[in-house]
Amino acid sequence: PGNVLRLAVGHGPGEIVALLRVEKRDGTQSIRYAESDDGLKFEISDEPMLVPTDEPHLTYEEAIYDPRITRIEDTYYCTYASENRFGCQIGLSRSKDLKTWEKMELIAEPDNRNIVLFPEKINGLYCRLDRPFSGQQGGVWVSYSPDLVFWGIHRNIMESRRFAWDRGKIGPGAPPIRTDKGWLEIYHGTTPYCNGLVYRLGLVLLDLADPTKVLGRPKNYLLSPTEPYERIGDVPNVCFACAAIPTEDGRDVWIYYGGADQCLCLATARIDDLVEACLTWD
Repeated sequence: PGNVLRLAVGHGPGEIVALLRVEKRDGTQSIRYAESDDGLKFEISDEPMLVPTDEPHLTYEEAIYDPRITRIEDTYYCTYASENRFGCQIGLSRSKDLKTWEKMELIAEPDNRNIVLFPEKINGLYCRLDRPFSGQQGGVWVSYSPDLVFWGIHRNIMESRRFAWDRGKIGPGAPPIRTDKGWLEIYHGTTPYCNGLVYRLGLVLLDLADPTKVLGRPKNYLLSPTEPYERIGDVPNVCFACAAIPTEDGRDVWIYYGGADQCLCLATARIDDLVEACLTWD
């Protein structure tokens, strides 16, 4: 491949499994399966996955990228951006083993991006975060569904903040992580400068029983592009996460993110520290 840009991560038996967004030298993009024993070195499959083979996917999935994996009970679900002539929508597929995927449906209208699923039902319904975008700044919303296909009860929970690091576009990043204090969400926010946008990562903590309630959203960002591989690339000055997995002991979280839309990066943090940052608003 030319570039490996962003990935979704899940736990397979004794290993870490990833779905990667790969861009070939001819400019075409695909999603590939990858395995790792340590979460650092991945063996990437030569064959693309989630390739559309029938309608409506042939029409609405001309290009797919930015996968995000959530395990709900015994099934893995992958949401991904589906580019087509109408704009960008979100597709949904499911799998029992992370290798064989069944396409379900397109679950968002054009220009609704960054959909992440909660790893369990809330009040008997599936729950998601998304970012509708109509040419303004957008914002993060919560929606509910009885079956993961039909969605409603849409509520806005976050907006861009004036004169802050996330005063531009914002959107969900990795699927939410359940903690004792609330749902920990790592999101992306942008700062518009005269030479373009800077993408950074931030935190928000949502109520376990009612994710429309924001318990804390620190004023400072979590991660900003400072390294050369984050500042120089196809899209300069970008840290953009699609995956974050807790370690087996539940103490730390591994945050996988794209650097400058050209490489994959890894950052680690103590989950308790991130939750505390949300609750103290530092």
